Amino acid sequence: MKNITKRIIAVGALVCIAMTSATGCSSVKRHSSSEASESATAAEPMLEMPLEFIDPDEGSDNPLSEYAGDLDADDPVSQDTTQVVENATEYVKVTDDKGQPVTEVQQATQADGQQATEVQKMTEPDGQPATDENGEQRTQIVNATIVVEKTQVVNVTDDKGQIVTQVSNSTVTTAANNGYQPKQRSRYAMWLDISEDANFFFEGQFLKYTFKIKEGIPDGDYKVRITPDFSDVTGTSVYADKVIDGVIRVNNGSVDKVNVSSESGLVVYGDSVACKQGDTVDFYINIKNNSGLVAFVMKTYYDGNAMELISNSAAGDFEEISARQTDFGEANNNNN
Repeated sequence: MKNITKRIIAVGALVCIAMTSATGCSSVKRHSSSEASESATAAEPMLEMPLEFIDPDEGSDNPLSEYAGDLDADDPVSQDTTQVVENATEYVKVTDDKGQPVTEVQQATQADGQQATEVQKMTEPDGQPATDENGEQRTQIVNATIVVEKTQVVNVTDDKGQIVTQVSNSTVTTAANNGYQPKQRSRYAMWLDISEDANFFFEGQFLKYTFKIKEGIPDGDYKVRITPDFSDVTGTSVYADKVIDGVIRVNNGSVDKVNVSSESGLVVYGDSVACKQGDTVDFYINIKNNSGLVAFVMKTYYDGNAMELISNSAAGDFEEISARQTDFGEANNNNN
């Protein structure tokens, strides 16, 4: 996907022509607030397309469908984003103040992960064997347990006491058991505003998606993949230095927030959210070190069998920017 501005402008031009039948929209004129009263007679109308969300799976109302370009093609980034640096950890045995291993009782499981059981002899309150009317020892089936040495997860440190870091794959997979099958759904967010003939700058949260987590889905991590396509006021594609997909962790403990404090290039990243089945969660797409943009198409992919997208909107500083509305003024037929 190259030069998305041209594709969106092509769509905007059709709207512009329909609204200003007396003239074309071959250029955009910059104006100041002092010129607002003259907008109705401006030499050229302003050109913008408010933020719009498109469901490509519906196969309709997609203003980009008439133009060349594969919206499902991979978006270019300037570096590999499948790996992240994180603190290295290891399991160590827990010991008491005498240096002896600490033990704990755990539920025993079978090879398939199901709870293991065992037959246990029953006793009377006085500790004597319990028997039936035939004098036979009575038994019962109970959950099996095992005694294991207790361990804990700790950060790995070097000989100077500094925490060691490691590179790991950032891909998370959806838990798949009991025959569960994921289903990819997608949503495109599209925006353009060249009415000021200048770039817009916004940081932090800029797109918000609200998901309803479905009941009965397996516990685990559900990836929310994002692929951005940006353009600046010169019509040049702007590539992110790093794109970090989001994750929605369902009933599987807490999840660390994405830390981009050390990043110096353009970074686009999704949230990390912990929840449980039946919850409604807000998922944000964020941007850092925005060098200035006038247009984007943001593609978001999620598991439609695990969650339902119930709303989407602008967020943060971008909410005010995307809400701007510039009327397409009628062109002045005079060339003065």
